[in-house]
Amino acid sequence: MASLRSRDQDHRRIRNILPGLAADPLPQYPTMNAFNLLVWNCRGAGNSAFKRNMSELIKNHKPEILILMETKVPFSSMGNFFNTMGFMAATIVDPAGRAGGIWLLWDLAQATIHKEDYEEWILFAVYASPNPSQRDVLWNDLEESARNMEKPWLVAGDFNDYINHTERRSFSPHYNHN
Repeated sequence: MASLRSRDQDHRRIRNILPGLAADPLPQYPTMNAFNLLVWNCRGAGNSAFKRNMSELIKNHKPEILILMETKVPFSSMGNFFNTMGFMAATIVDPAGRAGGIWLLWDLAQATIHKEDYEEWILFAVYASPNPSQRDVLWNDLEESARNMEKPWLVAGDFNDYINHTERRSFSPHYNHN
Protein backbone atom coordinates (compact mmCIF):
# COMPACT_ATOMS: atom_id res chain seq x y z
CA MET A 1 0.00 0.00 0.00
CA ALA A 2 1.22 3.49 -0.82
CA SER A 3 2.10 5.67 2.13
CA LEU A 4 -0.39 8.32 3.11
CA ARG A 5 0.52 11.99 3.11
CA SER A 6 0.84 13.72 6.43
CA ARG A 7 -1.69 16.30 7.54
CA ASP A 8 0.99 19.01 7.15
CA GLN A 9 1.62 17.93 3.55
CA ASP A 10 -2.11 18.11 2.84
CA HIS A 11 -2.37 21.57 4.42
CA ARG A 12 0.63 22.84 2.40
CA ARG A 13 -0.90 21.49 -0.79
CA ILE A 14 -4.27 23.10 -0.06
CA ARG A 15 -2.56 26.41 0.77
CA ASN A 16 -0.72 26.19 -2.57
CA ILE A 17 -4.02 25.65 -4.37
CA LEU A 18 -5.81 28.40 -2.42
CA PRO A 19 -3.16 30.97 -1.46
CA GLY A 20 -5.86 33.38 -0.24
CA LEU A 21 -6.43 31.11 2.76
CA ALA A 22 -2.97 31.98 4.03
CA ALA A 23 -4.09 35.59 4.42
CA ASP A 24 -4.94 36.90 7.84
CA PRO A 25 -7.80 37.65 8.24
CA LEU A 26 -9.56 35.30 5.85
CA PRO A 27 -11.03 36.99 2.77
CA GLN A 28 -14.64 38.13 3.01
CA TYR A 29 -17.06 37.09 0.31
CA PRO A 30 -20.49 38.59 -0.37
CA THR A 31 -23.36 36.92 1.42
CA MET A 32 -25.60 35.03 -0.96
CA ASN A 33 -28.92 33.46 -0.34
CA ALA A 34 -28.25 29.85 0.52
CA PHE A 35 -29.11 27.06 -1.83
CA ASN A 36 -29.38 23.36 -1.16
CA LEU A 37 -26.72 21.15 -2.69
CA LEU A 38 -26.81 17.38 -2.13
CA VAL A 39 -23.56 15.49 -2.76
CA TRP A 40 -23.77 11.71 -2.40
CA ASN A 41 -21.32 8.92 -3.17
CA CYS A 42 -24.18 6.52 -3.72
CA ARG A 43 -21.98 3.56 -4.76
CA GLY A 44 -24.61 2.33 -7.15
CA ALA A 45 -27.83 3.78 -8.53
CA GLY A 46 -30.87 2.59 -10.37
CA ASN A 47 -32.15 -0.12 -8.04
CA SER A 48 -35.34 0.25 -6.01
CA ALA A 49 -33.46 0.97 -2.74
CA PHE A 50 -31.55 3.83 -4.39
CA LYS A 51 -34.75 5.30 -5.86
CA ARG A 52 -36.57 5.03 -2.52
CA ASN A 53 -33.68 6.68 -0.63
CA MET A 54 -33.19 9.36 -3.29
CA SER A 55 -36.91 10.22 -3.23
CA GLU A 56 -36.78 10.53 0.56
CA LEU A 57 -33.66 12.72 0.47
CA ILE A 58 -35.21 15.03 -2.12
CA LYS A 59 -38.49 15.22 -0.20
CA ASN A 60 -36.77 16.02 3.12
CA HIS A 61 -33.95 18.31 1.97
CA LYS A 62 -35.34 19.86 -1.23
CA PRO A 63 -31.97 20.21 -2.99
CA GLU A 64 -31.69 22.45 -6.02
CA ILE A 65 -28.55 20.70 -7.25
CA LEU A 66 -27.64 16.99 -6.97
CA ILE A 67 -24.17 15.54 -7.41
CA LEU A 68 -24.20 11.75 -7.43
CA MET A 69 -20.92 9.85 -7.68
CA GLU A 70 -19.95 6.25 -8.29
CA THR A 71 -23.34 5.61 -9.88
CA LYS A 72 -22.04 2.43 -11.58
CA VAL A 73 -24.91 2.46 -14.12
CA PRO A 74 -25.61 4.60 -17.18
CA PHE A 75 -27.87 7.58 -16.59
CA SER A 76 -30.20 6.31 -19.33
CA SER A 77 -31.11 3.38 -17.05
CA MET A 78 -32.98 5.81 -14.77
CA GLY A 79 -35.66 6.62 -17.36
CA ASN A 80 -37.64 9.68 -16.26
CA PHE A 81 -37.02 9.18 -12.53
CA PHE A 82 -35.22 12.51 -12.00
CA ASN A 83 -37.56 14.43 -14.33
CA THR A 84 -40.51 13.39 -12.17
CA MET A 85 -38.57 14.67 -9.14
CA GLY A 86 -38.14 18.11 -10.81
CA PHE A 87 -34.55 17.74 -12.04
CA MET A 88 -34.88 18.55 -15.74
CA ALA A 89 -31.24 19.42 -16.52
CA ALA A 90 -28.14 17.27 -16.15
CA THR A 91 -24.51 16.90 -17.06
CA ILE A 92 -23.46 13.26 -17.01
CA VAL A 93 -20.23 11.27 -17.01
CA ASP A 94 -21.42 7.70 -17.32
CA PRO A 95 -19.37 4.94 -15.67
CA ALA A 96 -16.71 2.92 -17.45
CA GLY A 97 -18.22 -0.54 -17.26
CA ARG A 98 -19.54 -0.79 -13.71
CA ALA A 99 -17.01 1.64 -12.20
CA GLY A 100 -17.35 5.36 -11.54
CA GLY A 101 -19.93 7.73 -12.95
CA ILE A 102 -20.86 11.29 -11.94
CA TRP A 103 -24.29 12.80 -12.42
CA LEU A 104 -24.81 16.53 -11.88
CA LEU A 105 -28.53 17.39 -11.94
CA TRP A 106 -30.40 20.57 -11.22
CA ASP A 107 -33.87 21.98 -10.99
CA LEU A 108 -34.26 24.56 -13.77
CA ALA A 109 -36.94 26.38 -11.80
CA GLN A 110 -34.66 26.92 -8.78
CA ALA A 111 -30.95 26.38 -9.35
CA THR A 112 -28.89 29.22 -10.69
CA ILE A 113 -25.18 29.44 -10.22
CA HIS A 114 -25.29 33.00 -11.46
CA LYS A 115 -27.57 35.18 -9.39
CA GLU A 116 -28.41 38.77 -10.10
CA ASP A 117 -26.08 41.17 -8.25
CA TYR A 118 -23.57 38.37 -7.59
CA GLU A 119 -20.53 37.25 -9.47
CA GLU A 120 -20.71 33.99 -11.44
CA TRP A 121 -18.92 31.06 -9.86
CA ILE A 122 -17.80 27.60 -10.88
CA LEU A 123 -18.92 24.27 -9.40
CA PHE A 124 -16.54 21.31 -9.75
CA ALA A 125 -17.97 17.83 -9.09
CA VAL A 126 -15.14 15.45 -8.18
CA TYR A 127 -14.92 11.72 -7.80
CA ALA A 128 -11.25 10.89 -7.25
CA SER A 129 -9.68 7.54 -7.92
CA PRO A 130 -9.10 5.37 -4.86
CA ASN A 131 -5.64 4.68 -6.32
CA PRO A 132 -3.21 7.15 -4.64
CA SER A 133 -1.01 7.65 -7.72
CA GLN A 134 -4.03 8.39 -9.91
CA ARG A 135 -5.49 10.65 -7.21
CA ASP A 136 -2.36 12.82 -7.42
CA VAL A 137 -3.38 13.64 -11.00
CA LEU A 138 -6.59 15.18 -9.61
CA TRP A 139 -4.66 17.33 -7.12
CA ASN A 140 -2.31 18.47 -9.89
CA ASP A 141 -5.31 19.35 -12.07
CA LEU A 142 -6.88 21.32 -9.19
CA GLU A 143 -3.62 23.20 -8.65
CA GLU A 144 -3.49 24.07 -12.34
CA SER A 145 -7.15 25.16 -12.29
CA ALA A 146 -6.49 27.37 -9.27
CA ARG A 147 -3.64 29.13 -11.06
CA ASN A 148 -5.94 29.96 -13.98
CA MET A 149 -9.21 30.51 -12.10
CA GLU A 150 -10.56 34.03 -12.20
CA LYS A 151 -13.97 33.32 -10.67
CA PRO A 152 -14.97 31.99 -7.26
CA TRP A 153 -15.30 28.21 -7.24
CA LEU A 154 -16.51 25.32 -5.14
CA VAL A 155 -15.12 21.80 -5.31
CA ALA A 156 -17.52 19.17 -3.97
CA GLY A 157 -17.36 15.42 -4.08
CA ASP A 158 -15.45 12.38 -2.94
CA PHE A 159 -11.69 12.85 -2.83
CA ASN A 160 -11.10 9.26 -1.70
CA ASP A 161 -8.34 10.62 0.51
CA TYR A 162 -7.77 10.11 4.19
CA ILE A 163 -4.98 10.73 6.66
CA ASN A 164 -4.99 7.30 8.27
CA HIS A 165 -7.00 4.09 8.24
CA THR A 166 -9.18 5.13 11.18
CA GLU A 167 -10.85 7.71 8.91
CA ARG A 168 -11.78 5.02 6.42
CA ARG A 169 -15.24 3.46 6.68
CA SER A 170 -16.97 0.85 4.63
CA PHE A 171 -20.25 -0.93 5.10
CA SER A 172 -18.89 -3.91 3.19
CA PRO A 173 -16.24 -6.09 4.88
CA HIS A 174 -14.74 -6.87 1.46
CA TYR A 175 -14.48 -3.29 0.17
CA ASN A 176 -10.88 -2.22 -0.42
CA HIS A 177 -9.66 1.23 -1.50
CA ASN A 178 -6.51 -0.15 -3.16
